[in-house]
Amino acid sequence: MQLITPKAFHPIFLFLVGVSGVFCALYGSLVLASLFVAYVLYGWYMPKCLEYLANQIDVRLVETTRAFRDDELAIPFALENRARFPLGKVTVSGLLGDQVRIDGAGSQFWRHHLFVGKNQIVPFEIDVIAAHRGTIRIQSFDVMISDPFHTMTVYLTLPIQQLGHVFPDFAPASVEWNERQIPGETVDRSSPFTDRSSFHSVVPYAGDAKTIYWSAYAKTSELYSYQYDRVRNHDYAVIIDGLSGDGLSLRSDFEKLLSRGATIIRELEKQGASYSLWISMVNRDGQWYHVPSGKGKEQFLRTMECLARLSEYDLPLERRYFMKRLQRAVPSTTAAIHLGHRQKEVSA
Repeated sequence: MQLITPKAFHPIFLFLVGVSGVFCALYGSLVLASLFVAYVLYGWYMPKCLEYLANQIDVRLVETTRAFRDDELAIPFALENRARFPLGKVTVSGLLGDQVRIDGAGSQFWRHHLFVGKNQIVPFEIDVIAAHRGTIRIQSFDVMISDPFHTMTVYLTLPIQQLGHVFPDFAPASVEWNERQIPGETVDRSSPFTDRSSFHSVVPYAGDAKTIYWSAYAKTSELYSYQYDRVRNHDYAVIIDGLSGDGLSLRSDFEKLLSRGATIIRELEKQGASYSLWISMVNRDGQWYHVPSGKGKEQFLRTMECLARLSEYDLPLERRYFMKRLQRAVPSTTAAIHLGHRQKEVSA
């Protein structure tokens, strides 16, 4: 909070005016003395009143905004006056980050003038256009209130910094339906999608030796085959490794990699699949960028927000440590979708 008053209301000047008022009351005009006393009282108590009113102001973000690039959006706020006195004209201003732009403006600075009464909540919005992927931040958020004669001003700086997210673009990518491999329909017996615990029915032998029901053959001397219902796999892990091949720096096409990840997440959402997100990055607090497995609209928003939160201030996670974490955390029955660098596997 910062209070700005003119030099005419400096305590020493007010003291001199008060002394002059006393002399006028004793030896001069009472009207002039009354004006001097009113001036002193106004200059002494009005700053305290403005500070009190500033402490009764609260501005909050009504809803976190989400958008894609070039979308028009309105960031909603609400200014609340808890005092029993009207504030009159209140100026709210700030400086937005580079993730959004103000249409028709040459800078990121914005300003609103509001008329606030006593015990009143006044809504207002900031109309912007999404410009770049990332977290929508506001670098400064100030509220300015003045006295009735606009001679004193109080500047109140608010702590609101994060307003929403701009999601990454969708790059060309596709995810085919991954059907669970069952006996008689796969050659790879070590597939994590194999389920040999139950079968639907028994049918005459169809020509695949892996589907033979040997117990029925032992009893009837006729060949029969298992028949299963084809069940689609609904568990995926989207893994984004943003490091280069040597593991010492980020890939030059990291933004494109995130866009491909966003496209895959969108396709998985359309399929109604369950999926998780794993990114080889940590933020400044040491927290790993990871979204647990889930599905539905809320899961889609969580994963897209995770992609939007990545910034130049984050640190890459060492690839060896990242792969160990994946081996321990990702279930073997989950279909892994790797984006970025993938180590070559050698099998005997």
